[in-house]
Amino acid sequence: MKNIAPSSQESLNNPYVNHLIFLFGVVYFAQGIAQSGGLIYQPLNYYLKEVMHLNEVGATNYLAFLTIPWIIKPVYGLVSDLISLFGYRRKSWLLVVNILTSSGYFWLAEISNGDSLIMALLLTAIGTAASDVIIDALMVENGRKFNMISQFQAVQWFWFYVAQIVTSLVGGWLAGMADPGTGLRTAAIIAMIAPAAIALLSWLVVKEKKTAMELASLIVTVKGLREAFRSRLLWAAMLFLIFWNFSPSFGIPIYYHMTDTLNFSQSFIGELGAIGSFGSIVGAWLYGKYVSNRELHFQLVFSIIAGAISTFSYLSVINPAPYSDELFIVLSFFFGITSMIALLAILTLAGKACPKRAEGFTFAVLMSLTNGFAQLSAIAGSWMLINWFEGYLPPLIILSGAATLFCFFLLPDLKGLR
Repeated sequence: MKNIAPSSQESLNNPYVNHLIFLFGVVYFAQGIAQSGGLIYQPLNYYLKEVMHLNEVGATNYLAFLTIPWIIKPVYGLVSDLISLFGYRRKSWLLVVNILTSSGYFWLAEISNGDSLIMALLLTAIGTAASDVIIDALMVENGRKFNMISQFQAVQWFWFYVAQIVTSLVGGWLAGMADPGTGLRTAAIIAMIAPAAIALLSWLVVKEKKTAMELASLIVTVKGLREAFRSRLLWAAMLFLIFWNFSPSFGIPIYYHMTDTLNFSQSFIGELGAIGSFGSIVGAWLYGKYVSNRELHFQLVFSIIAGAISTFSYLSVINPAPYSDELFIVLSFFFGITSMIALLAILTLAGKACPKRAEGFTFAVLMSLTNGFAQLSAIAGSWMLINWFEGYLPPLIILSGAATLFCFFLLPDLKGLR
């Protein structure tokens, strides 16, 4: 008889499902604090600017190294899928990689030169990226088993952006300290606690049978991967993710613009980040309430239009004005909403493109493309600003919005995904 997954409502009556919901919420909250875009993001950018005297291109290139661990995410997925550690495929690896992340932040709090700094940051990035892959594997496995993928993802991203509100406010305050080095080291000490909490909680909550690496399982996985990469829809999804993320980014340039041209304080910049994260929480609610039940094609069309409009709207804040503060508050909030809806639509695209028997590895591949091309976008944006546009932001913003609109031409190849 064919196994039928329980309904979402039935699954919510299962105590283990509720334990998993709690786990995924805490883990994503902790990862929102511990990753390089979390608590240390603004203190680190301010340190690179004020202490290491890097311009937009220099800071972007310096931080580009931190993307490498996220680009090789499929490696962590394969290791976790095929190699058991202390008899477990997931919980043991979660314990080890999060201890690695905590160690990296402890090292970061003790050093002061650029070479050691990047090595410590790489250690934290490796641990955080590996933890993210393993948690996502748990989410996919249990989400399909209990028919709870959408609910699990909603919980994950809700708490991730709650963490982003906290890190934006606290990170802005830390960056505003008199000594940028003190702010960065303090952020590292606080961030060190988050992965330690993930290690402990995952070990206590995750129920997993002890397993060993089996040849039969390896053969099934390899067969699934071979079938996966013969899928036209999967390649179409990959192409869409590449172009979606490779729109020249103006993240670091806009930070420098806010600091040097608009003279925003570091605390206010942190508050803007918190407002944007609050907008993302609203976006997650709107997605679940009104967008998630629509066809994927509608979700992607909405995301493209909303993303382009949000990007072009930053043209209104190029020149200093008495109302610049208020405009940035409004833009940050609405950009948070649209970017969250787009993110969840893209994650839905990635999840539906994953074939059976190769979900974990394939999802990691798609997320690696997302991370890798997002970082290439950041590098390209900063390089274009300095070398093509001579520090003038409007052409970069227009190019970024136009690149987003180009994704319309890729939609016909995705019609097979519902």
